[in-house]
Formats: sequence, structure tokens, C-alpha cells
Amino acid sequence: MTTEEFSNEFDALLNSYSTTEEFGKTPNTIELDEYEKSVFLTKAQEDVVIDMYNGKNTFGDSFEKTEEVRRYLSGLIKTYTTSIKETTYKGLSKHSVFFKLPKDLWFITYEAVDLEDDGLGCKSGEDVCVTPVTQDEYHRIRKNPFRGSNERRALRLDLNEEAVEIVSKYNVASYLVRYLSRPNPIILNDLPNDLSINGINKKTECGLNPVIHRAILERAVRLAIISRVPSAGK
Repeated sequence: MTTEEFSNEFDALLNSYSTTEEFGKTPNTIELDEYEKSVFLTKAQEDVVIDMYNGKNTFGDSFEKTEEVRRYLSGLIKTYTTSIKETTYKGLSKHSVFFKLPKDLWFITYEAVDLEDDGLGCKSGEDVCVTPVTQDEYHRIRKNPFRGSNERRALRLDLNEEAVEIVSKYNVASYLVRYLSRPNPIILNDLPNDLSINGINKKTECGLNPVIHRAILERAVRLAIISRVPSAGK
């Protein structure tokens, strides 16, 4: 669905839901400009993606369980590898190293580190999995040889939206992450310089699989109706 089709069908669907004042006297139509429609479409798109990732969809399965859902979101999957370590952070362990994350990262689907350490012998240079843990969990397992970091596993602590803390008893050469990226907004027309959506103000087509465009449109219209007629959301 092109931006023109999104705009036209948004208006048509919105008008079909026109409400009526008390006693059925005055039709109450909702009129939105292109910026407002773009905001609702972008919000709806993000909601649909999150629901599909979490399994809150018509398939009832999450992103990792259904091939069909993975295909719908395949355009958002990216892989990022870095060996550049950040030195501006202080870690919970003397073995902590820090890596910056891509700015468009939303959800991590897979991660690994490349360990290069003489202490590993012939296993040096192999990739090992990364296990995310909370700070409380880390303090419980950090000295456990089976659940803590070892030659088969590194631990990841979330630092902030920009970086992660990796804890490994062996030297980490690089960090690889595959992730679901945040979709670009749906912007129907170029916006004035004082307006933007997610940092973008140029006309932007929906980059997701066309199969889910209709679901995005219908959710956007519902969001618009609820914003203007709060009782419609009850």
C-alpha cells in the first residue's frame, strides 16, 4: 500500500465510523490532516510489530515460533558486529567490557561473542552464546561455575539504550547481535521543518510486508477514533 493509498483509505474508513450526537441529530465527522494521520499510522505500525513479536496476533505465536510471522517481519531483522570497546562506563565486574548498540535496535533476537584468549587453548577464536541476566541474578550466579560466565557462555547486563555490559572470564574480541529494528515511520507527505516523526520529516513509505498493511491501517483508524471519541475505546 502506497502512502497515497494509506491516506485515501484512512479517510474512507474513518468516515465510515462517523459518530452521531445524542438523540441522533448531528453527524459527528472526524477530520485529520496528513501529519495527524501519519502519527496514527506510525503508532499503529509499531503496535502491530510489537504484537507480532510477542505473539499477540491472529496466529497466537511469537516471532520465533512461526515462519509466517518471521517472514512478515524479515525486513526489520538486522545483524551488527563490533569489536570496538567503550571505556566510558564502569562495570559490575573486573571482567566487564562494553559495546555500543545500533541506534535502531528494538529487540535482540540472537547474540554471541568471539572469545580470543590463550586460556582457552584450541577453543580460542570460537563464538559462544550470550545469556542476558538481571543485576540481581548476576550477583547470585557470578561465582557459579555452571551458571556464571565460562568457556561456553558470556553474560549480558543491560546498561542503557545505547550500550550493553558483557561479562566474560575470557577476553572478548567482538560482539555480534541480531535484532529486530524499529520500523521507519509512515509519513504521508513531507512535513514542515518544525514537525517530525521519530526524527524524520520526509515522505516515507511503509517498509513492512504488504500483507500486514491492512492491519496497520485499521488499527490506526481505531486509534484516531479513540483519540477523538474516548468512549469508543471502552
